[in-house]
Amino acid sequence: MGEKPQLMKWDLVEDRYNQIGDKDSDTYIKPMVTSEFSKTMCGGINVLKNIKVPWDLTCDEIIYVLEGTFRLVCDGESYICNRGDVLYIPKDNHISYEADDRCVIFYAAYPHNWKQLAGITKVPGIDPDDFVAG
Repeated sequence: MGEKPQLMKWDLVEDRYNQIGDKDSDTYIKPMVTSEFSKTMCGGINVLKNIKVPWDLTCDEIIYVLEGTFRLVCDGESYICNRGDVLYIPKDNHISYEADDRCVIFYAAYPHNWKQLAGITKVPGIDPDDFVAG
């Protein structure tokens, strides 16, 4: 038998979700599935509001839009994603995560230890207490 499922509740992000609603511009990432639970993939919730976050993507990523409008810019092309849309982004792309108003996305990434493999020690929006390198 395999390992047991793990349930993560919205309560883990609700306070920060509400705080971002009061700010002009912000982002908050809550890693939920980490190497503590999985040896293959990771994932979590990202709340963005009126922000552009340029990033060199070192993992494959899938984004599912839960609320609002999310925009990903890659090589000058914008991918506009609304509630219910799913976006696949292959690794090794220079991208920008963008939102004009508040939006909430779920992300899943492979491999789970992409930060460790890339030597990344800080990700904009992840609180230091929530940062998991591997």
